[in-house]
Amino acid sequence: MSANTNILLESGTNELEVVEFVIKYNDGSNSEKSQSFGVNVAKVREIIRMPKLTKMPNLPTVVYGVFALRGSIIPALDLRKYLYCDEIEQQNSKMIITEFNKIRVGLIVNDVSRIHRISWANITSPESMQDFDSEKSSIVGIIHLAEKTILMLDIEKIIADIDPSCAIDMNKPVSEFYSKPKAITAEDSVTIRRMISDRLNAAGFEINSFNNGSDAWEHLKSISARVAAGEKLSDICNVVITDIEMPMMDGYSLTKNIKDDPYLKSLPVIIFSSIISEEVLHKGHSVGANAQLTKPQIGELLETIRLLLEPTN
Repeated sequence: MSANTNILLESGTNELEVVEFVIKYNDGSNSEKSQSFGVNVAKVREIIRMPKLTKMPNLPTVVYGVFALRGSIIPALDLRKYLYCDEIEQQNSKMIITEFNKIRVGLIVNDVSRIHRISWANITSPESMQDFDSEKSSIVGIIHLAEKTILMLDIEKIIADIDPSCAIDMNKPVSEFYSKPKAITAEDSVTIRRMISDRLNAAGFEINSFNNGSDAWEHLKSISARVAAGEKLSDICNVVITDIEMPMMDGYSLTKNIKDDPYLKSLPVIIFSSIISEEVLHKGHSVGANAQLTKPQIGELLETIRLLLEPTN
């Protein structure tokens, strides 16, 4: 089964397609239950029947094994083991082949249901829930349908938990900017958001950080009003760094809003996302992004900002 579709031929629609899949688990009362989860179609390369897996020594316990697919060796992650500490039944399971940050991972799931076309405005952030622990949770969005709730997984955080070397490179030395730039960041993953902030802080930035594009846009509208009243934009904000996948408003829509605003359109916008590839670069171009970078190399992000803000240095 291929997950490729013609979704989002136009950018800035604030829509996405979500592959819904099911994980079955035991709730502790010997009664098996099912939960629907979702992953962005943009991260899915294909969906296949369970391949033959080879057990490898010294792998994390949630990595069930590896398998070969068209010349590539791909690790297979048991999502039930990761989410519920209970191994999945391999028989009759499905494999979702994901790719992001130039990494391919197979997700073992019980079943794949369907593909939903959804507006980001209808995906709520779990951070608004009482007692929600964003540091521990792997959920970045909640989709409420009439008959069920779909939980959007933070696949990047899951992979970073398993193999920290796949996360943002935090070891490269950072040199401070000659000025103290002011940045706005929009990123729904608490792990990635913190990593970006840590590196920008080390480079001397002042940061306003938001967990979705909608909140970032509300803040930017207030900046637009201040500029309209006579303040200088560069004294308030120098650059916007945005993810693509976010509840309420995605990064394409946020970028389009900025570039359509007469008082903000000169503001450099960098799309910093795990789903950036040659196939989707035209979407960022169409909404006016000044640069598009894939995670996890934050060193390149800082150099790109330097070129945008300090072109003569």
